[in-house]
Order: sequence, then C-alpha cells, then structure tokens
Amino acid sequence: MKQFILPKIVTGCLSATLLVLSGCGGDSGGDRFTPPSLSDGVIFTYPIDGQTDVPLGTRFYVTFSKNASQSAVNAACSVDGGGTVSGNFCLLGPGNTVVPIAPSVSGKVVQFETDQLQQGTRYELYVRGAVIGGGSTNLSSTDPLITFLTSQTDPVAGVAPTVTAINGEDPDVYSTTMPTPPAARYPMMDFSTIRVEFSEPLDEKTVQVGTSFEFVEVDGGGGETPVPGSIVVRKQHISFDPQQAELTAGMTYRLRLTGAITDLNGEALNPVTYELVPVDSNSCGCVITQRFNTTNAFGESGFPTTSRLTGRPLNAIDLYSPLIGSNEINLRDTTLEARLADPSAFGGLIPFVIRKGAYLDITGLDLALGGEVPANLQTGDITASFITDVTGYMDRNPYRPYSTAPDADKSPVFVYLIFDLALTSSDANGNAVLNQTIPHVQATGTARVSDGKLYIESVRTLQMDLLGLDQAPAHLVLGINSDLVAQPLTDTTAPTITASYPATGSEDFAVADEISLIFSEPMDNAGVLPQDEIILSNVTDGGQVPFQITWDGSTVLLKPDTALAYGKQYQVTIGSLVDLAGNSLVLDAGDATGGTGNITFTTENPAATTVGPLVSSLFNGAACPLTAGDANFAGRCVGGDSGDERYLPFTMPTDGRIEVAFNQPMNPATLVLGSACGSGAVRVEELDGGGTCVGVVDGSLIADTRSFKFTPTNGWTEGTQYRVTLVPGTNTSCGAGEICSANGVPLNPDPLNGGEAADAGGSNIVATFTAVAAGNDVFLPLKLEPYADINGNGYLDGSETARTENSAGVSIVDLLDDGLNNGIITQAQFLDGPGGAVIPEASIYLGGALPVTVGEPEPITIDGATWGMTLAGTSQIPVRVHPGILYGTSITMESSATVLGIPIPISDVETGISVLRVRESGGEPVTGYIVAEDGVEQPQFIAQLDLYMDAPDMQIQVNIPLLGGLIAVNHNIHSLPLTAIVKGPITFLEDGRILIEQTNLADIELVINVTSIAGNGAIKMLIPSGAMNLRLIGNPLKGRK
Repeated sequence: MKQFILPKIVTGCLSATLLVLSGCGGDSGGDRFTPPSLSDGVIFTYPIDGQTDVPLGTRFYVTFSKNASQSAVNAACSVDGGGTVSGNFCLLGPGNTVVPIAPSVSGKVVQFETDQLQQGTRYELYVRGAVIGGGSTNLSSTDPLITFLTSQTDPVAGVAPTVTAINGEDPDVYSTTMPTPPAARYPMMDFSTIRVEFSEPLDEKTVQVGTSFEFVEVDGGGGETPVPGSIVVRKQHISFDPQQAELTAGMTYRLRLTGAITDLNGEALNPVTYELVPVDSNSCGCVITQRFNTTNAFGESGFPTTSRLTGRPLNAIDLYSPLIGSNEINLRDTTLEARLADPSAFGGLIPFVIRKGAYLDITGLDLALGGEVPANLQTGDITASFITDVTGYMDRNPYRPYSTAPDADKSPVFVYLIFDLALTSSDANGNAVLNQTIPHVQATGTARVSDGKLYIESVRTLQMDLLGLDQAPAHLVLGINSDLVAQPLTDTTAPTITASYPATGSEDFAVADEISLIFSEPMDNAGVLPQDEIILSNVTDGGQVPFQITWDGSTVLLKPDTALAYGKQYQVTIGSLVDLAGNSLVLDAGDATGGTGNITFTTENPAATTVGPLVSSLFNGAACPLTAGDANFAGRCVGGDSGDERYLPFTMPTDGRIEVAFNQPMNPATLVLGSACGSGAVRVEELDGGGTCVGVVDGSLIADTRSFKFTPTNGWTEGTQYRVTLVPGTNTSCGAGEICSANGVPLNPDPLNGGEAADAGGSNIVATFTAVAAGNDVFLPLKLEPYADINGNGYLDGSETARTENSAGVSIVDLLDDGLNNGIITQAQFLDGPGGAVIPEASIYLGGALPVTVGEPEPITIDGATWGMTLAGTSQIPVRVHPGILYGTSITMESSATVLGIPIPISDVETGISVLRVRESGGEPVTGYIVAEDGVEQPQFIAQLDLYMDAPDMQIQVNIPLLGGLIAVNHNIHSLPLTAIVKGPITFLEDGRILIEQTNLADIELVINVTSIAGNGAIKMLIPSGAMNLRLIGNPLKGRK
C-alpha cells in the first residue's frame, strides 16, 4: 500500500495528517513545510488512468495547472508503423486506430465527447507537453496519459462472463490462486461495500445470495459463516452491502461466485473465489465524522459556482438525449455526513464512508419530446439516494510522484468515490418513467482548503435510462464543502406502492413477462427473500410460485423461475417492507393495491390452434417474403398484386438491433441462431458486394413470448450489407431448424397466401439491409395492446374477449345510397357469426406491431387542418412508420343476388383473417408527426397511414342450378388500398410505458367488387370516422418482455 504524510495545514486538529476538519481552530504554530517548486502539468483527468466501466457517453476532461493551447490540441494525430503517436492530444482505440475527437479548450481545461466509442473496448489517451507550451514533467512524450475500458452493456454471444473489477480494483488483487497478487490501489476497508463488475450483463435472477453468490467470514479453522446483507444486481454489476456497519478487521472474507451465474445468453461464469481482508477504520478508538454541505447549491446566493476542474457550473447536471433534447437540472442544498477512518493509521491516506440512505436533492425535469414538444410529463423533484454505503478515499495526486506534497494549484489532493445510486422523483407518473439504479458510480475529483473549509469537487458521467427507449449521459460536477453547522435531513416519509405491471385486475398478462412493483422511493432489500415479504401465488391452482427478486431504483422486479401458466389467476402479496430510512410501507385505498397489499391478475389463455404464427414486424425489413426487388426498391410482398407499391431499400443504424414480432406465443427453443452461412432457424449473415454470405454475425438473440431481439456483438459496419432470414420449414410439421409456435406449428411466412392451418410453412422470409451511420433517431417498438385474438388464428374464439381499444367498426352503406352500380347484388348485411343474427356493424379486432423511429425536431411544415387541429409551437417531430402488418379477426356477411331474375342467397361468408400492410405510397416512407396542439395538454401523434387490405381466406361460393350448381365468386379484397388519417394523444401509463392512441378522423371507404360467370356486383363498406382505434404501447421499462 502506498504511504505518505500530508503536511500540516491547520493545527489543533485530531491529526496533522487530516486535510482539514473545518472549525478546528488553532493558530499557525508548528513546523512549516515548504514544498519544492513544481513544474506545470496535468493535475486531473476524468476518467482516471486504468478506470473500467466508462460509459460511452462520457464527457472527458483533462485539467492542467496552466492554460492549454487550442492550436496545440488541434494538431493532427497519426500512428506510424512502429506505433509512435504523432499529435498532442490523441485518442487511440484497438489496433492503434485514431479515434476522431474534437477537443475544446477553456483556460486550463480540455474536454471532449465522442460518439465513436465501442462497448467493452480499451482506449488510450495521449497528451503531450506541447498542450501547455512544454516544460511539464508529468506528460510523457511516448506513453499514454490514461487508459480506460468502456462499459459492455449489451450481451456478448459465445463468451462466458468474467469478473473485470472488484471495488474498482483489478480482481487479481484478491486472487486465491496467484502466488503474488498485484497490490491494491486502495485498501479494502471494514466499511467497504463489495462491488463486483463483469465483462457483460448478467441474467440478474441467477445471482442469488447464499447459492450462486456467497460472501462468508472465514474463521481460524477454515469454517465459514455467511455474512448477511443487501444485494443490488444491475446489468453487469453486483453490489453487496453487509448488514453490519463494519466487517471484522483483519478477518478473511471469502467471495465465491459459482457457475450458476449466467449472462443473458445462458453462458455460465467460470466459478471463481476471491479473498478479502478488511482494514480497521477505527484503530484510534474514536469516531471522526465530518458533515459536508453542497457548495452554492441551486437557490442559494452565488449559484452557480464555476468548477475548477471542468470550467462548468458546479452542482449542475446537464443531460442530452434526442428523445428529450438538452436539459439541465441542479442540486438543491443538501447535507451529507461522512465518517473518516483513523488518518494516523494510513500515513495520510484518508478513507471515508457515507452511509446508505443519504441522498441528494435535485430539481425536476419538465420533459419535452425532442426537447421541443411538451410531453405533459413532469418528474417533480428528483432524489438521488445512496442505496449502499459510499466508499471514498482522499489521496495524493496520482499525476505526481507519490512523494510530492499536495499543492492546491499544481498537485491537488485526489478524491475517489465509488457508490450505487437510485434515482426517484416526487411525481408518481414521472417516477415510473425515471426511477432507476445507476450502479458502481466511480467519481473522481480533487480537494482543497480555503478559508478554513475543505472543498471537494468530483466529476462523473451517469448513464441514465430514459422512457425505456433511450439513454442520456448526465454530466455531474458535485461540489461540497465541510460545514459544522449543517444537519442532514431525516427521512420520515412512509413509502407507498404507486403502480404495478401488471395492474391489479389485468387480464391476458403474457406468461413470460416479469412483474414490476413500483414504489414511491427505494426500498431496503436487506433480508427480503422471495416468498417472504413478497409472495407470488397461483390462486387458481393453489400454491406459491418460485421466483427471484431484483431491485432497480424504486422498482422491485419479480422474475418467476419458469414461465407462468396460461389462463391462471395469480396474486402478489406485499408485506412489511421498509425504505432505506426504516420507514414502513403504508397501504391506502389510493395505491396500486387499493389498500389491500395485493396485486391480482390473470394470464393470457390462447386456445390451441393448428394455424401457423405470422410475423407482424421485422426491423429493419418487411414481415413477408419479397419479390420484384432491384437497386431502387427492396420489393413487394409475395402474393400481392403485381402493381403493389414496393418497399424502399432497408437500412440499419450501426448501433441498431434486429427486432421481430409474431402474432402468437412462440417456442423460444426454435429461435436458434445459425452458426454458419445457410444454417439455423434465424440467420444473420454478412454479405459481400455480390450478395453472397461471407460469414455469420456474432451476436445475442434474446427471445420473449411473442418476439425476439438480436444484438450484434460489435455493431454493424457502415456501408456493409447484411441479411436476416427466418426459416419456417417446407410443410406443416415442425422440424429441426425451423421457427415454430408454442403449439408446435411452423411459422407461416406468407400472410397473403392465407392464415389457415394448411398455410403453415413455406418459403423463407428474407430481409436485406445496409448499415448506415448511427444518428440521433430513436427506435420505438410499438405493439397493439390489448388485443382480442390471443391465439392468432384470425378469429374471435369463444374463450377470447373483444377488445374495442384495437378494432375497426365496419358498416355497409345502404345500396340505395352508396352511389354504386350494385349489379347483381340486391342486399348485404353483417351477422354476429355464421348462422347468427343480423347486426348493423361488424368489428374487426386488430393485433400486431407497428415499429416506428422517432426523428429529431424540425420546423413545422405540415398543415394541421388535415387533422382538424390548430398546431402550437414551432416544431414537428417526424416519426417513420416501418412496414409492419396488422392482423384482424374474421367478420361474417350475408347477401342476396338476382341472377336471371332469380333471387339467390349468399349466406355465411366469412372473411377469415384480415391483413393490413403498411404501404409506402409513391416511393416515400410512411411518416407521421409528433406535434403540440393548441389548447391540448398531451402531445399528439398524427399520420396518414397508407395500407393494403387483404382477405386471403375469404371464399364466396353460390349455388345457381341454372348455371350448373356451385360457382365461385371472386372479390377484390386483395391489395385493396386504404388510407387512414389518424390522430391521438401520447401519454405515459402509471407503470411508465408509453401509450399512443389513434383514431381515424375521416371515413374509410371499402368498395367491394365481386365478379362471376353469373354477373358482377359491388357493395360499399365504411369504417366511419372514429370507428378505427389503435392503442399502441411500448415495452415495459424494466424486466424482460
């Protein structure tokens, strides 16, 4: 361990090695230490050298003791064949590739951001002395100033997860097998939280205390005693906070991670054991506490103060996302209390801890989509809670020789913090959207003494999830100063449960979805086990359901060990939970349980069917086999009319992923990636210029009940062509290497060929796309929910419930008023089913997916009158509607015809499944807009949806003896073009999901022509204004769907 002695700054304190505990008083007695003169150089960087888990959206800082030169920083960067780096400020990636950056200089600070970083990749930043005019002794002319490793937030296929850091240290520090483990940068303290970082995200439910994750105390005889505590598992991070305030100093603790821990691909961790020996933080037998108050916080005089490290406002957070634009939030006046380790025991190094439950108060967000269109969603004030103990160290500056005495300007004291944050907000709906855990935050900064106070600045980029759709880097510069007067506030507010997914009373809950319970603030998970204070029961059959718990922000996720059963009622019972301050959960009639403490719901119950599943959307491609493609168009659906509009060529951003949605529950075991060209049920292949496969794309396929996602390990290469193939098999039997439903029926790839049982199997669905540079567009996978046709067979079965939220009401215009030449048709009407009663209007119940991409705001060019509205504001946000397919249930008609003067009944004509394809009319994509409407609080989504309608299974046969008996009657519900002018609000549900409701504003006419050897006829159908409803909903914000 590095040892040093800090100079006396203020006498009369507990120890001359303390930087300062403000208010110690005393005069300037004692020996004065005059440090040697220091050369100018670098005094701070963020991230620090060797840091791992660096977010891609990080704002990088290099701070010097004198002003930097923009012209020197701008010098071109290159690397010669020998690896020599030319240039003064250069970022290098793998293979010594120069990463393009545009650093900016503000006095002594150089900063930059870049969108060129890749996940899980090591980078080097080279900074030369020329940046400050030379003369520096801590800026190498050959070596990098810092190296860092970026976060790996996407799963990595074919590679088992590994441990990459423990408490920010190289995990080898704690190796039990290495003869000489490397030295730790900082000591493991008796108050330290155990933080384990992995090479990729884990399947969170596989991390269980006492089984796959063990932290035990080892006695002198080798016996093990489990250490109780709370655990936080979030993506690639595990944090374990022992329940006791301090571990036993000098004792050996064993951290055992077993092969039961897996990544999202099911690949198991290689079992590993580490040993940690904590150091006594209180060898002096005294308790040293120090209170810190935010320096010039929001609302106080002097706000904002400029940061010495970054040149940016102190205690301000700026965040940007294309989805919400640029925003700034600020820290309110907050007091934190730290306990310092005995400084005399560490030769001047000062470890310290801030206990779990402390928090920062932050101003709220008033969200605007794209930063321009008000979303009618406010977070209220935000609370950033420390959900585990914060571990911190004050140390000598790492960019000077360790013997160098601290100097406020040229060698400031270095501060390192590592902690786990939960973000919550005061508004219930805003909290559902915002609440989240940000684990393993590594903040670095400096400390200085001024006017008898200790001032600390620390810098960190937080990667925030937004609306479940996007991520926003939040750049924080926290400033605090010692304060003897300030008192930390005590949290006395009882937590409540504000929402759940599913909501109590819900029906048709997808059996593979995870259950979310959203509370008003983070809950203390110490000692909370499944079937303890949270119980999941099968009400229908009786008995408890095994599940695992994970915690994210103020959300508790219940992850059943296996999928729930179809058609059963389940109940979640919530017991005596407490928040981080120990306040007990309060139930009342206005909470998500209605005051009962129970969430009751029913799972979906799709009736067995021999009908094959259909693809509803494929991003980015078409949900059908294509034909007639060329250099300008991807083609049109096989089975459509030869004159159908063709789809535009498909592209995929380099950071995008493939997403496929089906209309039935699928067998995930059949969604198998190919390992070579032309193999597998799901094939993702890279193509050469001639369209020939040159290899499969490495990546991860994660399947849910009715969909799957494929994420490439290394992204897509700009300009390269790729092909995704879905293999249905050649017949109606489910065989190896074929995509099949949960009923064991192969995929029906060709919806225009029909949706009957005999139509399963067929030609492959093939989508070819070209990778393009990633931009600021945000992909939003919207699905129609709730939907009536649970089993996807195209009919409303007796066990299914009509869902008017996604439906189209169809009426028949009276033949005397329709303005058509009705020909042989003399009467037409709807029935409520074959042989049923006459009804004035039939309902087609809709299901499927309409994925969209939300673009950046642009000046208004559209005419609101088209949608019967007055536009507000100056911006519109374009939304591209991708070529999804909506599927509708069958309706029944009967009619009469007169042939050769004889009335002929035409009874019980069923349309079968209706197929509504998005149509890219005139070679243009279907584009809707998000706009603000004058006098309306919610943002509005408006669009002209051009569609093709098909009824491939509709057959009309008429018995006309004079013409020889049964004759076939043809119809034109085949590539029948429709246009729906739709409008509706964008809102956010209580559980945080985005909801877009759409209604047609104008009548939609369907002229049905029939032809036969007996003559021709026509009838006019109408979907009246307001009779077509679409309820498009996003995925749950947390957990797997």
